[in-house]
Parts: sequence; structure tokens; C-alpha cells
Amino acid sequence: MTDKTSQQEPTRRAFLQTSTAAVAATGLGGLGNFIATPVFADGLAAGMTGGPTGFEGAERFQYNGEMSEGRAIEGIKALQAAGNAPQKIRILLPEGTIDQLKQPFRDGATAPIDVWTRETGVEIEMVGAPVADIFKKVIQDVTTTGGSFDIYTGPWNSTGDLVASGGAYDVSEFVEKYQPDWGDPERGLPTQELVKLLYTYNDKFYPIALDGDFLTWYYLKGIYDKPEVQDAFASEVGRELVAPNTWKEHDEIAKFFTGKDFGNGTMYGNGILMSRFWGLPSFYMRLASMDTPNHHFFTEDGEPNLNTDLAIQCAEEHVRSLEWSPPDALSFTFVEGWSSLWNLQVPSICTYTAIAKFGDGNKADGSKKSNASGLMATHNPIGRKHGDHINRRSILHYSISGWVSSTSQNAEAAYLFLQWLSSTRTFSLIMASPTGYLDPMQQANFDEPLVASNYQQYAMETIPYTVARSVPGINFGGQTALDNALDEEIQAALTGQKTAKQAMDAAQGKWEQIIRRQKRKGIVEAIQASRKTWPTIVDPI
Repeated sequence: MTDKTSQQEPTRRAFLQTSTAAVAATGLGGLGNFIATPVFADGLAAGMTGGPTGFEGAERFQYNGEMSEGRAIEGIKALQAAGNAPQKIRILLPEGTIDQLKQPFRDGATAPIDVWTRETGVEIEMVGAPVADIFKKVIQDVTTTGGSFDIYTGPWNSTGDLVASGGAYDVSEFVEKYQPDWGDPERGLPTQELVKLLYTYNDKFYPIALDGDFLTWYYLKGIYDKPEVQDAFASEVGRELVAPNTWKEHDEIAKFFTGKDFGNGTMYGNGILMSRFWGLPSFYMRLASMDTPNHHFFTEDGEPNLNTDLAIQCAEEHVRSLEWSPPDALSFTFVEGWSSLWNLQVPSICTYTAIAKFGDGNKADGSKKSNASGLMATHNPIGRKHGDHINRRSILHYSISGWVSSTSQNAEAAYLFLQWLSSTRTFSLIMASPTGYLDPMQQANFDEPLVASNYQQYAMETIPYTVARSVPGINFGGQTALDNALDEEIQAALTGQKTAKQAMDAAQGKWEQIIRRQKRKGIVEAIQASRKTWPTIVDPI
């Protein structure tokens, strides 16, 4: 295994450096997506061998053997010719994502899964599970050696725990063989750090990103722009009310709105989640911005970085922000968080991008999706001023990934399906669906008008800007224990059981114990690899 890995590393590094640059010229990037292409009678454009048909613009999602999806299809056909392809691939999915894959996004269109089945003849059996329980079902299958699935899906943050349990297959050899377009310079992710972040664990390819849960800021621009709101803010705070650039500005706005009624009921200024689990990324985002370019959660030696003066200051700020939150904020899930913005109860929230898909714009019958329809906008991530720049930071949190099961008898075929599903043309088609909560992240997604109609045009620049400035949450072995330990202490501080300093001192001690227990399992090396995926982008003031 060691020899094999060492032989693969140069190729893997080359992939991460250039990805599919060698074949980028065959892709349709940027404005190429909008150029009309001659279409054959069978619905495929000239030169294309596969992809959806039956709707205007279908050619933008079609491909040939020189493209990532086409290489995956040809790979399956080669396995079939050699007698090594299965008749069926079984995948465990969050139940809320299944219709996004198996239903056409509009009448006359082809459902993504139907495209795969038509071209390969390989059935995809999708088994749904509640999103809150899905990783429990993954681990249950692994620990009982059930071998029930060829592909698992679940939170990206759980990758390390799955790898440590022996449940995930290292697909590095398949990545090298079939060259997915995840890092295509025009269509894929915008930086190679993000490719490493979403598709590797400890420098090996295990997870395959199927979701873009980079928390993004949404605010009620329609309320911000009201003259009476502008006048009141200028009088009280002494400056113009605009979208914040820093946490200091955010907190000033939160304090201002709390308790005021601008015609829609009493408002609370802090809409970011504060509850257990759902509120943890709110703290991590604030913590990451405390130093420049980043305040890492761990030192280079793998030691926790939680009870520094900066981390304690961050905890104090986080606890203070609860004063401006809705009364039941400590019990909110993301659904209640979304509803608080949709019902004009809070002025802003940092959350998953599907909030606009489900809450802004009009329904098919012409009625508004929510009270916030037509009032919403996005703004860039916030951070802190350090000298002449701001280090704007968001976070990748949860985000559905796929993993080939280590017990699958059809690992290569399972990988090829995941490559086809996650490639930029197919994934953009999935993002056109009005259902489900797999969200966009690739550059090609944001160039696609059907995606913009779902997620709103105003977010098409903000989301990729946010993606490039997002730090990773914890995703290495021990993640569950680490997150739970910190979460418990933050909640103790929020409920007044401990001071912020006491909570961070206690969290530091718990993390140190977890690190000691996990050292033999490579946690320090995983931490060091994770640090390399952090963004270093800073923006001039």
C-alpha cells in the first residue's frame, strides 16, 4: 500500500494543480453556455454523445467522450464490455434529495437519473433516510459489515470518521484514470484549495462533493432601503445603513434592529443561528476571522487553539449577540432560521443557499413564496479589519458528500456514477430542480440561467465569492467528539452557566484529550492536511 501510494502522489498532485486544464478547451465555459448549437433529430447537439434532451437549452448540459461525464459513461461501457459492470448500483441518500435526481425539473425535460439509465442500462436504486439520521445509518452499515450499499452519502464533516472506521474506498486511482472536471479552471471550483477540501481527505480522494453548503449571507435589502429605516439608523449609529463588511458592523446593525417595528412586527437584529449543532458554524466563522489571514482552530502541531485571548474575545462577542436574537433562537434549526427571515422577523441570516430557492420569488400560481419575496439580497462574507485589509470568512458546514463503500463489489462502477453525477454539466442540471437541498458550488452552476432562476440572479456572484473565502469545518477522525465538546461549552456560555473564558478553557481541555486519544489514528496529520485547504484571500479595505 505504501509503495502504491507513493507512486500515485505525483499524478495526484498534478491533478490538484491543473485538474482538467488539458481538456478545458473542449468544455463550454462562461459565455459559451449561451451560444446556440445545431441539434440533431435525436435531441443531441452536433458532436455530443450524451446528456438530457427535450427542453430548450438542453445542449448546455450535453457532453461527449472528451468531457468528464462522457469519460464516465465510456468507462461504464468498457466495464460492461469486459463483463465487470453491475446491473444495479445501490446508494443511500438523504430522502429530501431524491426527487432532485429522479424528477425532471420541468415538464418535457429528462430527469438526471433517467439520462444515466438510458445511456448505461445500469439501474440506480436510491434508498432514502432522514437527513438527521443518515450518517448513523452509514456507520451502522459499516460496523455490522452489512455491505448494503455501493455508495454512501452524508455530511462532508463526517468524512474523517468514515475513513477511520474503514468504511470509505480510496478512489484516487479512478480519479487519475477518468479525470473528472471538478477543478476545471473555467467550469469547476475556483481554487485548487477547494478541490482538495471537497474531494480529498488526508491527501487521498475519498469524498465526492454533491452539495455546496458554504454559508452565505442573505439580508432584507428592501427593508434596509426604506427611508425611515435609513434615517433611524443614521440618527442612532451615525452612519449610513449598508450591508456589513465586518463583525463589528454586523453587531451594530443587530443591536439597532432589535426591538424596532418598521411595519412588519417587532424585529430582532441577529438572525444567525445560535442553537446547538446549527449554531456551531456561526461561532466558527467568527473565530476564523480573529487573526489574519486566519485564526486556525488548531496549531500547526495539531494542538487546539481555543483558549487564546482572541478565541476568548470571539466567544464573548458570540455570547453577546444572543441579546439581539429571537426569543427561541437557542432551539432553532435552519428551518426556523429561514422562517424568521421570510417572516421579516430578522434583517439578515448566514445560511444555506436554498433559502432563496424556497423563499424568494413567486410560486407557479403567481403568489409570493414568502413575505420576503422581492425584498431579499445577498452580501459578501464578513470578517475583520487587519491593517489595510479585511479577511472575509465563511464556512463549509454539513454539505452532502458521496463515498464509495469499502465493501462494494463494484467500486469502479460506483465511482463512475459519482463522477458522472458530480461533473459540471450534470450537476448544473440537478441545480435546475425546484426541489431538494443539494446546492450549487461550481463555476458552471453560476453561469447557468436555469440555476440563477432557482437561486436568484442576485446570488450568482455572491455565492462563488463566498465559496472562495470559506474555511473548512472539522472533517477529520474525531470530528463528532470535537464538535460536540465545543458545542456543549458554547451552549453553557450562552445559557449563563459559564463565562466565555470558562467555556473556552473547558473546550480546550476536552479537545486536548480527544487529540491525545486520536493521535495513533493520524489526527495530527489530518489536521495539518486540513490547514492547507484554508483560504488565504484577503480583501483591501
